[in-house]
Amino acid sequence: MKNYQEILVECWYDQVDLEYIKEWAYSYIENNDDIPEEVFELLDADKYQFESLLLKLSKSMDSDFSPQSISAEILAAKHLIKVATKYLNDEVTPMDVCRVVGKIDGGFLGASRGLPDNVAYYPDWLGNLYNSCDWCDDTWTSSSAPHLKKDLETQISNIGKWVESHNKSLKGDAKIRAL
Repeated sequence: MKNYQEILVECWYDQVDLEYIKEWAYSYIENNDDIPEEVFELLDADKYQFESLLLKLSKSMDSDFSPQSISAEILAAKHLIKVATKYLNDEVTPMDVCRVVGKIDGGFLGASRGLPDNVAYYPDWLGNLYNSCDWCDDTWTSSSAPHLKKDLETQISNIGKWVESHNKSLKGDAKIRAL
């Protein structure tokens, strides 16, 4: 079962509807004994409340968790691997993949990673995927975007290696579950 942070990252970098979150909350309640009150609040939340509730739950797991934290970036990378794999299995469209790539690119651009003030952080584990998605729209199909498939096949391994190396650097409870 996904944790609060995984659900929140999917909300930030993909499309997740309120019903999905409520189903997750019901499942969480059924399968756990120690249930934070925010999980119950998700059941009655509207589309303007669920993100703040999920962020509060996520911060309770990892006080340093934020939209640009390394923990969130690892989860975003893992989510992209899942979406890319679905694309390679013809389960999602090029637009689905490119929407996630674009949101991740924008979400982590300039993240605080201890770089000099004149250097902006870029998630280099994205490789060439942002360029592969350039001009992507709803008319793209797997057959009309062979470059995207090729770049995804190459990049999935690189993203996995990046996740592995950065996951090892996290300590204690902040460590993200393996792929």
